[in-house]
Amino acid sequence: MKKILFITEYLNPPYDEGIKKTVYNLFLELDKKYELKVICRYGFDKKNIHVVQTNPLFYSKKVKSIIKDFEPDNIIYLPFQSSTFASYLRLKVFSFFSRNVSSIFIALQPKPLKSWQILLVKIIKPKFALTPSPALKQFWDTLNLNNQLVPLITDLSIFKPLANVNKKVELRKKYNLPLDAFIISHMGHLNEGRNLKTLIPLQNSDIQIVIAASSSTPEDAKGQLALKNELLDSGMIILDRYLENIEDIYHLSDIYIFPVVKKNSSIGMPLSILEARACATPVITTNYGSVKSYMNDDFGGIVYSEPHNFIEAIDDFKKLSHNNYNKTNVPLLNKLFYDAIYNKIEYD
Repeated sequence: MKKILFITEYLNPPYDEGIKKTVYNLFLELDKKYELKVICRYGFDKKNIHVVQTNPLFYSKKVKSIIKDFEPDNIIYLPFQSSTFASYLRLKVFSFFSRNVSSIFIALQPKPLKSWQILLVKIIKPKFALTPSPALKQFWDTLNLNNQLVPLITDLSIFKPLANVNKKVELRKKYNLPLDAFIISHMGHLNEGRNLKTLIPLQNSDIQIVIAASSSTPEDAKGQLALKNELLDSGMIILDRYLENIEDIYHLSDIYIFPVVKKNSSIGMPLSILEARACATPVITTNYGSVKSYMNDDFGGIVYSEPHNFIEAIDDFKKLSHNNYNKTNVPLLNKLFYDAIYNKIEYD
């Protein structure tokens, strides 16, 4: 059995945003298939998980000792800060400690680098990298870095269609939401980069916008009280607490909407879009990241629209409200993601 070393920053709950979900789901899969050891800064109690207190670059005797004693066949590194300069440096440290064993660098979105940093990344670049972001792939291609575009993974044991459509009303009662409104939901961080103000014109007597704000809000998004108040004043409902059963929100919604435009304001393939479709909820989204290249219209369940055309897109969906949106490509994306990793591990 292959020995895999998985390194990341956070493996601890709650798993309420895209990067944490991806890390946790990947951990569960690797733990079933390989002899796995994990190094992280924050985790939970399990024999093969090592929670370390170390400097920002993970350069320490403790980390070196864990890697040396384990003698992994492969290293998988998925940094929470994505493709920052420090992330490339950390991977170089891990490679140095492991005598340059094969490694996979997984980065979910691009990060800006200074000119001198780009020059150094060309020298210390990973041997192989995966990303769901077309923008990051394009950058790696300019570095002649061996890389591959991949989708992301969705937990299909949690995100699945409602067995009983009548439960939709019960769920609205559970969250104290209007029973008869046409509910459009959005999940994610409550910050300016999410382009949430474009949803204000949608909020009216017929449409109710519900935002489930991640409790794992980044430091640079805290203090966005003005934005929150503006959204609340428009009549939107904001659930800014940890929701244990986030799938409920997709199930009680008539449409899920994703208004993000800026390439660094979400991971390269937003998991919320995949989760909504796995729950058989139709989606209106901007043409963001790699969603369209992998999902296309997802059997009629996804419509791509610029924010200024959202109202027209909603009207089109309302005319098709009788449609069944259960059929989806989401399970296929899980296979594509894992196959990319398995092929590298097994045949490198």
